[in-house]
Amino acid sequence: MLQNITRYIVVLMTLQLVVACGNNKEIEDQVKLPKVKEEILIDRLDSLSQARPEHFYTKLSSKYEDSEYNVSFKTSIRMRTDSALHALITYARIPIYNTMVTPDTLTMVDKRGDCYIKEDMSYLKETFDVNFEHKNIEELILGMPIGWNQNMDYHMLKDPYNYIISSHNERNLRRLERSDDSDELYIRYYLTNDSRSLKQVLIDSPKDTTSIKVRYYDRETVNGFSVPGSGDIAVQTPRDTITIEFKYNRTSVNERRVLYLAIPDKYGKCE
Repeated sequence: MLQNITRYIVVLMTLQLVVACGNNKEIEDQVKLPKVKEEILIDRLDSLSQARPEHFYTKLSSKYEDSEYNVSFKTSIRMRTDSALHALITYARIPIYNTMVTPDTLTMVDKRGDCYIKEDMSYLKETFDVNFEHKNIEELILGMPIGWNQNMDYHMLKDPYNYIISSHNERNLRRLERSDDSDELYIRYYLTNDSRSLKQVLIDSPKDTTSIKVRYYDRETVNGFSVPGSGDIAVQTPRDTITIEFKYNRTSVNERRVLYLAIPDKYGKCE
């Protein structure tokens, strides 16, 4: 149980990435979209990648499901950009897990088991079969382009119904379907029909046989920043398929909050 809940927490906060869909919502509107130049879409994603507030707070209502469990949680997230992210996970209004993620370390206090986990960020690799950094966790929670690199060459994919910018061109994506030994991540960014916001991110890691899909269904503007209102995540690995539905509540931006995590002296390391 602990391992599965741990996976939930890291997905939820890392939150954290697919080919399998978590519900019946449609991501594509089957209406042909006006043509927009490739460089315009790339510039817009580049701008979105830089719209990162210094402070962020929200309460998430989430539903988690894998091959063994189907549970609902609430999570309070406090974040200071490039520094730390604090998440308090509750079940039936009872605090269950208290977690802090920094660029180097993931610490989780299990309040029911009177124990804690403290690992470096390679823990995410071991848990999800894909590398994920602290900044990617922030991007996921803020609804930003995950893993966007200003120094990379991006490519617009041909699709009359979607605006898609990809880390690889169509020939390399076809090669992805036949390859299982590439060390590269293949990332596709879907923009909304007005081409102004991020709608979906697909991440494939052929070597790890892992696929991740993140979808955002609505947004709101808070203190000048566009933040998600709801969405879902699906993670498909060789070991399992994980899906999460989430809704943001009481979101605030650039309001300073204290980030604090203490491990009681009586707690030992979780088995």
